[in-house]
Amino acid sequence: MNTKALVLAVLLVATATAWSPPTLAGFKPAQCTQATCGPRAQLASPQIAKPKVDIGQTTKNPSTSPGSPKTNTPKPKLHKKTQDDEAPMYKVILLGDNEYEQAHVVTQITKVIPSVKKEEATRCFVEAQMVGTSVIITVTEEHAEHYVQQLLRQQIYAKMEKESNGGGGGE
Repeated sequence: MNTKALVLAVLLVATATAWSPPTLAGFKPAQCTQATCGPRAQLASPQIAKPKVDIGQTTKNPSTSPGSPKTNTPKPKLHKKTQDDEAPMYKVILLGDNEYEQAHVVTQITKVIPSVKKEEATRCFVEAQMVGTSVIITVTEEHAEHYVQQLLRQQIYAKMEKESNGGGGGE
C-alpha cells in the first residue's frame, strides 16, 4: 500500500473516532415572548441590495444623517400618457340628405353619441342640410367607426375622416 494512502487512512480513522456530535448540555434558550417571537415581531428594515458585478453606478444610502442639509430639487411633473394621446383622432361627419327629418336625426345623434347635446345635434343637422356636411364629434378611430355604424342603422348617413392636425376634443 502506498505511504500517502496509509497516512490518509489513519487520519480518517482517527478523525472519525475522535469526533462526537455536539450536545445540548449547557444550552439555555433565550426567553421567548409573544413580543419577541410572535407573529407581530418586527423584522429589521430591508437594506438596498448591492450588485455583485460592478455596473458603473453607485448606490446611495437611503438614510440621511441628521446634520446633513436637505436640497430642494424640483421633481419633474410626470404626464400620464393615455391611449387618446397617441391614437390618431377621427372626425365623425354627418352627410346632408333631403330625406332626413330633423327630429329623427337630432334624437338619434344624441342617443348614439351621448356626449353630443340636443342643441349641438340640431346645429349639425342644419349645417349638413345647408353645406352638405357637418362635423359632429372628433374621437378615436374605434369610437368613430362605432358611431358611423350606429347612425347608419338609423338611416342617417355619416362618414369618418382622419383629423389632419392629430388632436381634438369630443370624448
